[in-house]
Amino acid sequence: MELPHATVPPAPPSARRATPGDVPAAAALHRAALHDVQSKRGGPALAVEVARTDVDGSLGRDIDNPDRLVLLGCLGDEPVGLAVARLHVPAAAVLTELWVLPAARGVGVGHTLLEAVLAAAREAGCTGLDARALPGDRATKNFFEDHSMVARAITVHTGFGGPP
Repeated sequence: MELPHATVPPAPPSARRATPGDVPAAAALHRAALHDVQSKRGGPALAVEVARTDVDGSLGRDIDNPDRLVLLGCLGDEPVGLAVARLHVPAAAVLTELWVLPAARGVGVGHTLLEAVLAAAREAGCTGLDARALPGDRATKNFFEDHSMVARAITVHTGFGGPP
């Protein structure tokens, strides 16, 4: 994706619920996010956890499931970001995926997606929102802290060899 030249103001970011027709775009963003996370500390284990064996099918089922939220972050009509959350009523919703194409970062797409997830979780009756930042991923931690989210647990792990 190529962003407009600096002389042309980009379209303001927006977030919308994904529809069944959006499955290919959402699946492409999911795959790109998994590829991106592989190089980060803790990323391979996270990728195994959130990877979908049938990406198109499982995203389609999530789009149709009232207990799931699948949002696309857009610049104009172009999907450039993805957010997926589980809505646990009356417990906290869980943000399982939030990712924006690198070329579309820094213009508010992630902020717009997170605000939309927070609004949907409140509207559904959830008590809050849980999300995860990988160890050492200061940018993501700062992003969440900018939205008044704070750490309330640290997950520790030891591996036994084999896949992460």
